[in-house]
Amino acid sequence: MILLSNGGTNQHRSPKRSDRMAIGTVDGVVVLERSGGAWNIKHKELSGVSVSAVTALEDSTLFAATHGVGVARSEDGGKSWVWTNDGIDRFDLWSARAGQLKGREVVCVGSLPAHVFLSENRGKSWRELTGLRKVESAGQWCFPPPPRIGHVKDIVIDGDKLWVGIEIGALLVSSDGGASFTDLHVDPRPVECDIHRILLHPQRPDRIIVANGIVGLMSSDDGGAAWRKNPMPPEANYPDAMVVHPDDPDLVFLSAGVGWPSHWYKIGRARGKIARSRDGGMSWERLLGGLPDGQRALFSALTIEVWPGGYGLHAVDTDGQVFESLDGGDHWTIIADVPPVSKGEFHRGLVRDRVKLATVDDIVVSDVAERRLAAVKL
Repeated sequence: MILLSNGGTNQHRSPKRSDRMAIGTVDGVVVLERSGGAWNIKHKELSGVSVSAVTALEDSTLFAATHGVGVARSEDGGKSWVWTNDGIDRFDLWSARAGQLKGREVVCVGSLPAHVFLSENRGKSWRELTGLRKVESAGQWCFPPPPRIGHVKDIVIDGDKLWVGIEIGALLVSSDGGASFTDLHVDPRPVECDIHRILLHPQRPDRIIVANGIVGLMSSDDGGAAWRKNPMPPEANYPDAMVVHPDDPDLVFLSAGVGWPSHWYKIGRARGKIARSRDGGMSWERLLGGLPDGQRALFSALTIEVWPGGYGLHAVDTDGQVFESLDGGDHWTIIADVPPVSKGEFHRGLVRDRVKLATVDDIVVSDVAERRLAAVKL
């Protein structure tokens, strides 16, 4: 099954092209099924709940992380769900990831305020990784909209290491199963470390690529000791969803907006784009071929599925339009309309002809970010 959500699993390897997809939306989980070449809605569950992330165990047990209600689990492909919050005391969840950590299958979820909870028994119970809050920068983690508290935006389980991206504040890595964390200091100032996505690849064991919402793309070739700023795609400033081909470490796909959220709300458009890099994020080509040009919405989720002899890309925006490409991003088609898929409140901020919203428009950024925002030409 393909998983498509803002803060969940975004890379899949399958024996053949999948015919089912679970999408985490602001109004529950929508399961699509492909039959006769067309995708159709098969199930829609957890209605009324904003789902930030969807992930799955190896046996296809699904987990949905939600804003405000914690974690739900499904063992029947998304037809039915049960709440499973034993041990969780922060219920505004922004990210979720399942995988093998030090030889054991685990599930992790990340919250606002920034805490990480881990389950080693299929989500029946959870324990907090308290070492996360012990890093020196923790007191400086923040977020521009109210309540201005940093959250866990991305989690990557990489064999013996657990990676956590804080929006805004830090890129953290643990080598002891989450008992302690090291801050890799992408920038010496935590307010410049807006970690949206963490990209790793086994064929480039020392390379880390991060989508930094404030600075743009950044990468390290020595495990995080030194960092450089990478080019962004043309006319793009705000990187969000990002995936790499499992068999090609240099083939990267990225979604981005023009300017930053405060710009989008001023002009009523994010002008969402998708771009492709064939050199590990050092240069980019804009993808169109069926994608909208200059649209109001933002592409808020992107996933890649590979199978023997091919791969597919799926993207969804803050309007809920689901796009598919089966030729490496050259051509795209709309395959479904679902409720919006969004990071936080973006879908509300990008609604046409909306009223002003305190939780969206009341943005406060650092002095450095303010100067950067002012330099952008709308």
